[in-house]
Amino acid sequence: MTRAEFTHALTNLLAAMYLEGEHPILDYIKRSDAEQMHLFMEKRTKCDGVKIRSKHQDGKAADIYFVDKGQLVDPKKGWEFWHKYWEEKGGQPMISWDRVHFE
Repeated sequence: MTRAEFTHALTNLLAAMYLEGEHPILDYIKRSDAEQMHLFMEKRTKCDGVKIRSKHQDGKAADIYFVDKGQLVDPKKGWEFWHKYWEEKGGQPMISWDRVHFE
């Protein structure tokens, strides 16, 4: 999937979430090599950004969180629902240890 295709798919996913009454917010769509290494050193990712690159470094992944009354919450429809929806539209399956990650 190209970066343009990813952006289009992500826009459609967010629109579907809003239509279902969710309140998604985006984080970490594009990361520099240095940001990726920093997260790796903090053990927040398994991708070091050099030997194992993250799709975030290419702008082909996004972390999606959900809010309700200013607090982070689980999505109303559930993480599995939104990842299955994403997968049906051509996205990658959910990573069990990183459920906020969509690529």
